[in-house]
Amino acid sequence: MPSLKPYVRGFSLVELMVALAIGLVLLTLLATVFANSSRSQKEITMAAQQVENGRYAIELLSEDLRHAGFYGPYFSLPAPTALTDPCSLALADLRTGIALPVQGYDSPASSPLSCIDDDNFVAGTDILVIRRVSTVTTAAGSLVNNLVYLQSTASPNLATNPVIDLGSSASSFNLQIRNGSGANVAAPIRKLETHIYFIAPCSTPTGSGNTKCTSTDDGGTPIPTLKRLELSVDSSGNTAMVTYPLVEGIQNLQFEYGIDTDSDGGPNGSSTADPGSAANWQNVMAGRLYLLARNTQPSAGYIDNKTYNLGGTTVSAPGDNYRRHLYTAAVRVKNQSERRDTP
Repeated sequence: MPSLKPYVRGFSLVELMVALAIGLVLLTLLATVFANSSRSQKEITMAAQQVENGRYAIELLSEDLRHAGFYGPYFSLPAPTALTDPCSLALADLRTGIALPVQGYDSPASSPLSCIDDDNFVAGTDILVIRRVSTVTTAAGSLVNNLVYLQSTASPNLATNPVIDLGSSASSFNLQIRNGSGANVAAPIRKLETHIYFIAPCSTPTGSGNTKCTSTDDGGTPIPTLKRLELSVDSSGNTAMVTYPLVEGIQNLQFEYGIDTDSDGGPNGSSTADPGSAANWQNVMAGRLYLLARNTQPSAGYIDNKTYNLGGTTVSAPGDNYRRHLYTAAVRVKNQSERRDTP
């Protein structure tokens, strides 16, 4: 019986090389699709973050501007004689300052305030000061020693109205009002708020004991950030203006103000970036906000050479790789304007 010759089965060398080549092509295509998908996802994430940051920042500023001049029960604001230093912690200056619920600084080349270091300020951006009290009352037994509080009534005849003092002086808050039953009760006490909004060149400073921005902050690429100084207490419990970072990626901030010239509660004429005198600042009834936001990270292959119109200020992008968007809002200063409304 003749023997059967075995047959070799499998791929030939040529077939193997062809299969490997096809596999490499498919892997290359898959890698390209994955890379493009990752890039697109990153761009979508950055765009969503920028939109969220811009909308949150404009709403935060708008809401605080609406509350400017809220001091609880109404009393007549004194006529201001001069612009008050918003950085001052002196009780006398804080009392004088309540006459100016809105105050600002128009595109200064350097910081005009002692509580904002030049290293922490983006030149050419506006500064906004809001004065009001908290919308939440504080019980007399819960006052914090070195926080500043305000107590007021609707009576224009009291020389001590309003009372502005530290929480450690609880006995100073002795104003009374009538409740619904006609009985005298303690007038509400609220924390006095002074908010100073500004643009800093970095989010997390590392210079001078983590208090000043440097070129190496935020991983070597400083992120412009909307920040707020608040009248509060520092880590040692002392009265201080404390800085809080609010929103990253906010590159520029500009304001225009509507001034009431006939005491009817509405702005007259065109708006201005700088009302100038203390009297004009007290007559600010509305504000228009312009906010330029940018991505916190660059976009590969994208070049921004656009020009952005922030009211009377024009900002030209430097031709870098950051995507930007302009946000605007018009806000009525309700507490100021409604006091003058005629039924």
